[in-house]
Amino acid sequence: MSDNPRSYWALLTVKNGESTIKKSVESIIRQSARPSLICVVDDGSGDATPKLLEELVREYGNLVHVITLPDKGYDSRRIVHNWNAACEYVRDSKKEYSYMLISSDDIVFPENYVERLVSEMEEDQDLVIISGSRGLQQSDYMSLPEGAGRMIRMDFFKKIGGRHPPYYGYEPWILYKALQMGYKVRKVEDVRYDHLRTFGVGHKFVEYGPAMRCLGYHPLFVLARVLRNIVTGKAGISKGASLRMLLDYLFEGRWKGDPYFHYYEPELRGFVRSLQKKRLLSRIGE
Repeated sequence: MSDNPRSYWALLTVKNGESTIKKSVESIIRQSARPSLICVVDDGSGDATPKLLEELVREYGNLVHVITLPDKGYDSRRIVHNWNAACEYVRDSKKEYSYMLISSDDIVFPENYVERLVSEMEEDQDLVIISGSRGLQQSDYMSLPEGAGRMIRMDFFKKIGGRHPPYYGYEPWILYKALQMGYKVRKVEDVRYDHLRTFGVGHKFVEYGPAMRCLGYHPLFVLARVLRNIVTGKAGISKGASLRMLLDYLFEGRWKGDPYFHYYEPELRGFVRSLQKKRLLSRIGE
């Protein structure tokens, strides 16, 4: 653990983000709780992103570190590898931080974002993952932290191996893993941040269906999630994408041979399904 209980490092990935990357990085720099490090993983950008990152390094020095990867085309599944590349850099640096902030190249945070979330975690040592809200309602009846925008307690992250599994469902995996281990996770609805691009542009939610299958989601839970997306539209997922999620979940054979499709351990899958069943029953009973 760091000597400074509020110390944190931030990671974000970027692919051709010339219109947003500078705003995103500087929104972290301007936090009232200043980061100790911002690690940017450039996944082979072919636009002006590398030049803008060079300018940020020149302006802010060691505060900003850039990892440049070769261009292998756009594939949203590579994000987890980029996250792990940043985590490996921090681990190899031998520097200690109390928290990790995960961001993205199109996210802009309010200046008190980190301070507010860290204060919540300092009050409850069992709270290991927390995020603000992007302002859209989740469709799964659970107030689970967002993907980008989350803060993770580093002691907990090291306890589960210090990396994210390189498979579909890596974002919710860490949340369910925390709950399975008896920890707490939380999304704070009144702490809002902005996506400068429309949510889902690029990846188009193509990972959601196989991720739910890999994690063992309860079939009724999946159906309820899809129907709520279609009926309300409040989750920011189109009707077409919602239907594809359901089909991708039902017909797992289409993922045969895909190295990113991997069932998580039976104990975790059973925990996820049981938790979702309880949440559905409690919802019905309201």
